[in-house]
Amino acid sequence: MKELDYPMAMHRLRFLITSLLVGVLVIFGLQAFAATTTVKAGAACSKIGATTVVKTLKYTCIKSGKKLIWSKGEAVKTAGQDLSLVTPAYVPLPPDGGTDEYRCFLLDPKFAKETFVKSVTITPDNMKVSHHGILYRVSAANVQVTKSLDEQSEQPGWSCFGDTGIPGATAFTPASPSSWISFWAPGGNFKTYPEGTGMRFTQGDQFILQSHFMVMPGNSDKDKRASMTVALAYAKSTVADLKTMLVAAPIEVACGPNESGPLCIRANALADLAKRTSDKAALQGTGLLIICGQSLRPVPSPISECTQSINSSITIYGATPHMHQLGKSIEIVYTNGSTGVRTEISSRPLWNFDDQRTDWLSKPITANAGDSISVRCTFDVGLRSQLPLYKNLSPNYVVWGEGTRDEMCLGIVNYTN
Repeated sequence: MKELDYPMAMHRLRFLITSLLVGVLVIFGLQAFAATTTVKAGAACSKIGATTVVKTLKYTCIKSGKKLIWSKGEAVKTAGQDLSLVTPAYVPLPPDGGTDEYRCFLLDPKFAKETFVKSVTITPDNMKVSHHGILYRVSAANVQVTKSLDEQSEQPGWSCFGDTGIPGATAFTPASPSSWISFWAPGGNFKTYPEGTGMRFTQGDQFILQSHFMVMPGNSDKDKRASMTVALAYAKSTVADLKTMLVAAPIEVACGPNESGPLCIRANALADLAKRTSDKAALQGTGLLIICGQSLRPVPSPISECTQSINSSITIYGATPHMHQLGKSIEIVYTNGSTGVRTEISSRPLWNFDDQRTDWLSKPITANAGDSISVRCTFDVGLRSQLPLYKNLSPNYVVWGEGTRDEMCLGIVNYTN
């Protein structure tokens, strides 16, 4: 071969090898695409015993009659996890006039003995409609009544605006039949608890995952279908029992000076909230006014705040702030009752809905009876003119509510006794 022809020959060789590799990758890519788009429970498969994993579900090719079909998907574990649980796929159906639905699903981790969970990951598979997910504990004594709720509904799960929907349950009472464990919200899906702590469960305890779906007009059923995966990792030994305290403030924000309409009247806004969500959810605002020692004839304000007293010695490990789309700022503060010294636990001077991570303290706070934790939020209804969410919605007087157009001012505090 002539010296001048050598570069040209090498160029052609590289071209042929690259073309071959691209062809192989395309073929395998198309095969993988075909597999992931056709593999589902009941769909045809070609080789008995074959398995494949789609998202977090493992499917096995089985024989049903004379056909080979994919089995019902089973949750699979990934590295660092001890268990994965998946809610049924669900197409949200918000009540008339609303864009939001709260749907609860019962999940059984099959706890056979005392177990400490050291981390929880909640992952939605459809961000188009997923607003948040809250994981609740259901004690073994309340599992049966929870199952009856599920069985009474024709669709997977049951409606649960305001809390878990179990008779006697409330959002803010620790002694209710269910209690808050962890949650997912944009920017805060992974919860690894501090060293030496974990969430304690006993034999027979189960979970409820409350899924908040937000559906915008024009979405097809395919666009709306969603599920969530809960992945757990267990502590290897007994650790301090980490608990959750909710510190919430009532919301009373009037329409802006350039806004008008029937929903700018508080009574009308409350009636609309009940219609869009539930009567029970609409009463939460009144409950918060009572809990926070505020007047039942509130004066509207863009500032919401509440202070909750600590009744016994606890150790505070961290907190997570939560608001909706009209929030400007939020801070969660611990105050020493003896000295009056204030310590910031969590703060977002400029609220970002997509940054709802937990702020773990580098040094936990030892708090005593007589100390307190407060939450303070500011809101701006002027943001309605800037956010696409409100484009086709009439202005409304804003109260504490479950809908995306409503608001929350919530500090989620993790502690041990």
